[in-house]
Amino acid sequence: MVLAGKEIQFKRKTGEKTELVNKTVIDMEDKLPQLKEQRKKRARKRLIIYISVFLLAIVGMLYMQSGLSNVKNVEVSGNESIEVEEIIQLSDLSEEVNIWNLNKEERIAGIESHDVISRADMNRRWFNTVYIQVEEYETAAYIINDDNSPVPLLENGVLHESASYTPGGAPLLRDFEQQSHAASVAEELEKMNPSVKERISDIIYSPVEEREDQLIVLMNDGWTVSSTITNFAERMEPYPAVVQELDPDQEGILHMRINPYFESFNDNGSEDDTL
Repeated sequence: MVLAGKEIQFKRKTGEKTELVNKTVIDMEDKLPQLKEQRKKRARKRLIIYISVFLLAIVGMLYMQSGLSNVKNVEVSGNESIEVEEIIQLSDLSEEVNIWNLNKEERIAGIESHDVISRADMNRRWFNTVYIQVEEYETAAYIINDDNSPVPLLENGVLHESASYTPGGAPLLRDFEQQSHAASVAEELEKMNPSVKERISDIIYSPVEEREDQLIVLMNDGWTVSSTITNFAERMEPYPAVVQELDPDQEGILHMRINPYFESFNDNGSEDDTL
């Protein structure tokens, strides 16, 4: 009986396993069409992606080889005294240039070769527009030429004869026969404190035997200053503090050197006061 009972129990278990296997086979048969459909969908998606990439590549090649990818518009900003057309000419941009092959460094170098332009930059905008931004050298002073008209002298020492004159915009340089002396003054003015530079009206080149770079400076506040081209910016630095110690009714000349002093003129001659 025990053996028979074990045999019956084994058969039941065997029967359960058989039922489980049959059920699994039926489930796989039901899912097989779904798996085939999923494979077809994935295959269609891959095909669509491949075709799209291929078409985009063809469109891109046609775009690059056609005139649609060439420069159509050029925008310029930052220019004050140079015409837009001149800047575009310096950049050598034209409708024959491909916007995706600008050679920016070479074109920027061409723009910056102009004496008036201190810096330039170039960028693409949209599909056929190039944007150029420039910075011009500031006007350091105005040189009074032979016909008594002012010519802008830039901070890099270059005369910008085509630029206009702005009264009060910068000091006037007088009696500068050598361009090198004027360029040295422009360099010093660039280094000078703006609060001091704004007080200068005229700078007169007035060399003497012992000082060939002597300057006579007429200030907007009425004082007359004697200084030199050498270290002009440094020697003028204490000017605001020095004039505060002077008597406004005194007449004379203020010597701005290593040790500033005031030379006062009166009926009895002259006297020097070290400040």
